[in-house]
Amino acid sequence: MMPSAHEVSSANNSDTLGGIVPLALLAIASGILIGLVGGSFRLGVMHVSQWMNAAYAALHALPGWSGFAGVLFLSLLLTALPLWLVLRFAPEAAGSGIQRVEAVWLGEIEPVKNHAFLPVKFFGGILALASGHALGREGPVVQMGSAIGAYIGRYLKLPPSDQRSLIAASAGAGLAVAFSAPLGGLLFTLEELTRSAAARLVIAGMITCAVGVPVAQYLIGMEPVFKMAQPAEPRLLSLPLYLLFGIAIGLLGFVYNRLILVTLTQMGRLAPWLRVLLSALVLALVVWYLPFVAGNGEALNQVVLDGTLGGSALLLLLVSRFLFGPFSYGIGLPGGLFAPLLALGAVAGALFGLAGDALLPTLGLSVPSCAVIGMAALFSASVRAPLTGIVLIIEMTGASTLTLPLLLACLPAAIVPFWLGDLPIYEALRQRMLQHNKPASHD
Repeated sequence: MMPSAHEVSSANNSDTLGGIVPLALLAIASGILIGLVGGSFRLGVMHVSQWMNAAYAALHALPGWSGFAGVLFLSLLLTALPLWLVLRFAPEAAGSGIQRVEAVWLGEIEPVKNHAFLPVKFFGGILALASGHALGREGPVVQMGSAIGAYIGRYLKLPPSDQRSLIAASAGAGLAVAFSAPLGGLLFTLEELTRSAAARLVIAGMITCAVGVPVAQYLIGMEPVFKMAQPAEPRLLSLPLYLLFGIAIGLLGFVYNRLILVTLTQMGRLAPWLRVLLSALVLALVVWYLPFVAGNGEALNQVVLDGTLGGSALLLLLVSRFLFGPFSYGIGLPGGLFAPLLALGAVAGALFGLAGDALLPTLGLSVPSCAVIGMAALFSASVRAPLTGIVLIIEMTGASTLTLPLLLACLPAAIVPFWLGDLPIYEALRQRMLQHNKPASHD
């Protein structure tokens, strides 16, 4: 049905300066709060992770099985406590939460109203990420950002459409704060969360990201997430290889998405206490025998970008992280998928760079450059938001000279899973959540 002239006039009036000012002012407030909460969350994860890594290292130095027993106890504690917080006080805090934000935007579920949500997601997320499980900080910060936007919009009685815009914009600001990537956060709002570019949404998103990131940087510093020298421009003859690499990454992303969903199903069939015991045992074994595999992957990414790992080490990391990431997510802890996904993509890209340099040395493939391209390509294959992935990775690494190979790799990486009938990971998680009729399930 076509809108009436009165409805069109009302819509146009709402986009005037007077109509946009309340939304803009609340977007500023939301951005400040997200910057404070997200920056504090990043600080908490960093410090508690350092303490836990030191504790794990000290236990590893103990003789006999006493050290492993200590690692197992810590793994059990840091798995059981955040899961108990989620199940007892805020079931909606489980998992990434990004699929819940998308469901709110689509009107499929209500915005979070549980006042226990923020503390559970904040403190439970810190414990879960510090434990050594392969979980990312972006999911918690995105969902906390959306909750802040929901609280502000509801209590200050914004119109429903503006409440939705503020929730989505605040969620994007959460991603921007998590990775110090304001443009990436804005594009994430438009390309992935809402698939919309309405004027009020764009304005709210620009404001929340532009305000939230510097507030967070005041707390955590202005260093980029990853440090690397500016890569050289790729050679023209090497460009077709990035297309082939994108196809291979598309296949990897297809299998990875399916593995996440299968793991969620299988882990969901276990009683919570059994899930905790199994998860803690696996984590303890990983920390004890493969400590470089544990964690969200950010430190691993930096090592890969430094180009110091050999082929056998990269292959071991590829297999182990491919399995450990979905397993960690299947537990139902408050943690995200992005960071483990980026680490796996970096390892795959580094392997591609090593193989390409060995087989075709005249093309000048660089391991760090290929690792950067692998991060964006696997993000595109799994999330199916290639523009967001490209901008996000460029902001995180500063590798603006790789724009062309990033485009060439991310395009087929996004198309191949689509051609195979695979849904984007957050759409699949959202549909799974709704089909189970449990919006607070541990998806």
